[in-house]
Amino acid sequence: MGVITKLTVMRDVALVTLNKVPANVESVCRIFDLLDEAGINVDMISQSPLTGAYVAVSFTASSDEMVKIAGLANSIGRDLPSVRPLISHNNVKISLFGEKMPEYHGVAASVFRVLRDCGTDVLLITTSSVDISVLVNGASAEQCIEALKKAYGLSEE
Repeated sequence: MGVITKLTVMRDVALVTLNKVPANVESVCRIFDLLDEAGINVDMISQSPLTGAYVAVSFTASSDEMVKIAGLANSIGRDLPSVRPLISHNNVKISLFGEKMPEYHGVAASVFRVLRDCGTDVLLITTSSVDISVLVNGASAEQCIEALKKAYGLSEE
């Protein structure tokens, strides 16, 4: 049994990046409160490191929520005028799981080599000690999924 034991795929994912979010937890809290109030189920979340007065906050949700998300961008802009939203859709989240990942080095490097060889760009990355999730553009997703399945001897779940 390999280090990576499971691959899951979520298709038709929207990526929202909010640039120039004031670098304080109150601002981030306000964004996620608005998402909650709108009933938007958020999946991947990533925040850039604090390097000044602002951070970038990215998250994913179902592309079915695009109309709500676009409307929400207006509300966020009223509350936090510095924020600049970028929204894309037709992305695919690929998650790789393995309980033994913490015992090995180079697992992420291996995954990124496979993705590099597919010629894709990774739009967003989130990890835990036992999984690596990447968001890729839908146009390159199937090639990446097949390459990852082959590299790790997996089937899609």
